[in-house]
Amino acid sequence: MNLAVCGSELVGLIPLEAMLMAAEYYIKKENLFILDERQKIRLVIDRMGLSSISIFNPDKRIIEYMIQEDSNEPLASLTVRNFVELVGARTSAPGGGSVSALIAALGAALGAMVGWMSYGNKKFEHLDSTMRKLIPPLHNKMKELIPLIDADTDAFTDYMTAMKLPKKTEAEQKFRKEKMQEGLKKAINVPLSVMRISDSCWEWMIQMAKHGNIASKSDLEVGAKSLETGIWGAFKNVEINLPTIEDEKYKKEILDEANMILENSGKGFKKVCALLGKRS
Repeated sequence: MNLAVCGSELVGLIPLEAMLMAAEYYIKKENLFILDERQKIRLVIDRMGLSSISIFNPDKRIIEYMIQEDSNEPLASLTVRNFVELVGARTSAPGGGSVSALIAALGAALGAMVGWMSYGNKKFEHLDSTMRKLIPPLHNKMKELIPLIDADTDAFTDYMTAMKLPKKTEAEQKFRKEKMQEGLKKAINVPLSVMRISDSCWEWMIQMAKHGNIASKSDLEVGAKSLETGIWGAFKNVEINLPTIEDEKYKKEILDEANMILENSGKGFKKVCALLGKRS
């Protein structure tokens, strides 16, 4: 009927998927570039006028937001000040592993930020299509790394639990040993995941060094160094736990992969800096 919707009201609750599908419709229709989930929700509320009759509170109207449990990321949810002070306190956690995950996440975040500083800028309008390709991977890697800040601190839980298992009989000793080995492997897998995710950022960071806003050169350099540092820190957390692993084949595979990622991170950092240096 060629009538525009000026306002609407949702009765009851709605699934998150339906809201995100509506968001994708408007993003495609208006050629928008939005990655953050909450921003997508705000877009739908605005375009459909969901707050025109009564205030649409996503936390009370979207099913998944209504039933979600409290955050299981106590460290990632802290303020910057509180996190730093907690690291510097007389406790073993959070330690180097959590800090490495955070530093790597900040590296990916800075890469995405340089993309945003290039996108939508009239001076770099010709790069918009390129930034649409480069920003999402770095944004997503940043999101993947954040939960690992807490995961690293929790990684030793299974190992410490296994340490407390009974060991009076031979069967109990064998079971305890198996569980301790499983716990150690879990503790290794978390920093190894930090290394793997961070390593996958280099191709996008290198492209950002080629095409990103050169006015943000120092930001990308800091981001690249943060990635390299996060990878190095995670490597140290992998390395320190390997000697107590009895599976020699597993140890070799993990160490070979970790060394390869570590070497690649050094090359990636130098590549980013070299490309930025040529553009200065």
